[in-house]
Amino acid sequence: MNQGFLFLLNAEPRLFGMDQQTFMQLIPHLFNFILLAVLLTFILYKPVRAFLHERADRIAKELDEAEQTRQAALDLKSKYEQQLKDIEMERTVILDDARKQAIERRNRDMTEAKKEIDALKARANAEIEAEKNRVKDQVEQSIVEISSAMAGKLLAASIDVNAHSRLFDEAMAELEATVFKGV
Repeated sequence: MNQGFLFLLNAEPRLFGMDQQTFMQLIPHLFNFILLAVLLTFILYKPVRAFLHERADRIAKELDEAEQTRQAALDLKSKYEQQLKDIEMERTVILDDARKQAIERRNRDMTEAKKEIDALKARANAEIEAEKNRVKDQVEQSIVEISSAMAGKLLAASIDVNAHSRLFDEAMAELEATVFKGV
């Protein structure tokens, strides 16, 4: 410890280990540096700071405008989505109406078709009945003609039992041929 103390006592009067001449040369440089820092503060720092504030304000303004634009876009998007929902509901209503109309038209067409079918059946039944009556009249006419012919043959022939049976069989054969032919 004594040595450290002696070192301080024996030390030369130097500041930071500089001699007096170096220290004196350093003072004008130090003064110039301080003066330059003050001048640059007024000349450059304040304008740069003002420029940065203006830039920050401009950016904040642009951010506000972007937020307003985003909000407007969201409003337009919500209106668009609402319009899509409205269109979807309208489409559903139109499709439901079209289905109802199609069902009504199908039912109306089915009713008309049933009426036409019933009318066709009635006409067909009437035609069948008329044809039956016509065939029946033809058969009756044929029976009358055959009976007349048979009666004439019976009178012309002798009242022989064998001839009578034979004439009767012939008349029946002609009658059956006529009936099956007419039907």
